[in-house]
Amino acid sequence: MSSLTRPVAIVGVGYSELSRKGEPHPNSLALAATADALADAGLNATDIDGIFEYKFGPESPGAQDMARLLGVPDLAAFADIMASNPSGMAGALAGVMAVASGVCETVLTFRCLTRAAGHQGGVVSGPAEITGRDQFLTPYGYLGGILVNLALKKRRWMDEYERPEEDFGRIAVNARRWSALNPRAVLRDEVTLDDYLSSRMIVDPLRVLDCDYPVNGAVATVITTAERAKDLRQPAVLVDAMSYATGRGADWVFDVDFLYGGMPDCAQRLWRRSSVTIDDVDVAQLYDGFTPVTVAWIETLGACARGEFGDWVGDGKRLAPGGDFPLNTAGGQLAEGRLHGIGLLNEAVLQLRGQGGARQVPEAQVALVASGLYPQCGAMVLTAV
Repeated sequence: MSSLTRPVAIVGVGYSELSRKGEPHPNSLALAATADALADAGLNATDIDGIFEYKFGPESPGAQDMARLLGVPDLAAFADIMASNPSGMAGALAGVMAVASGVCETVLTFRCLTRAAGHQGGVVSGPAEITGRDQFLTPYGYLGGILVNLALKKRRWMDEYERPEEDFGRIAVNARRWSALNPRAVLRDEVTLDDYLSSRMIVDPLRVLDCDYPVNGAVATVITTAERAKDLRQPAVLVDAMSYATGRGADWVFDVDFLYGGMPDCAQRLWRRSSVTIDDVDVAQLYDGFTPVTVAWIETLGACARGEFGDWVGDGKRLAPGGDFPLNTAGGQLAEGRLHGIGLLNEAVLQLRGQGGARQVPEAQVALVASGLYPQCGAMVLTAV
């Protein structure tokens, strides 16, 4: 039985084209994805009374912009959720709460990204004078950039648990095994562990194949009550449980738990609320903006203990097609393209509907989705009806 106030279902998923070419307008991408999600659900724009979206800035239209573009007559609830949240799935988490509480009946959530808007790693110049907390970070080359932060976390994990870099490579190799089966993925050529170990170093020890792949694209999801879902086009996928967490330090660097942040709290809260356990999970969609994040999610969600990922994953086959822990079955952000977590949610829905095509996990009934990282965590358990 769901821990939500009233049962909630995901009833529509939609995508724009995902590409690396050109400079498509964010409005065009978002409109394509949201229209696709509504058509998938068998709903019209007039059925929507809530819109939530996650954004950094100009790469995405706002909730009110989307309502105007679609022709939604009025919104009972809406929000443009900025960067401090569980990444793209932040809008879906907010949408589930809005429907569960009765504030909305049917919510549209989306994430739009363009390469032209930026938000990618790069080299920056340091300030002339260092003050405040930055004086303790700058000597180590840290100026707030996420690439340096993740490089530090990767190094810390390897040193603390005395594990080789190959452990992270298993995540990168697995992404391509699945993306080869996904016609929507932008990277479909398989890679080997040797390819991973010889890939370009970005910030030592973080490699280019540790990082997600920027694209132009948008993805959208429609959420409504389980009762209404019975009359819609697609098999309903129920939200069994959801959770957020920040961790006790709620900071990217000075968190109490540097390696895991709020992930353990998010996981514990999720399983307390869920009607199932990690042993019941048939397919997992875990945030892979960077491979260290995925390793941390696997450990904190309970698939294995802290520091034991390398022994648990072995040669990586358990994550791949035919394995006992199918992971990121569309290729994730490493290969399908960076969609900031909501793409992982949509893939979970497709798997539970049995609509995964060549990458379908047989008889999938329970999906685990986790998004965001460290002080910005969110997760859901989804079940097939």
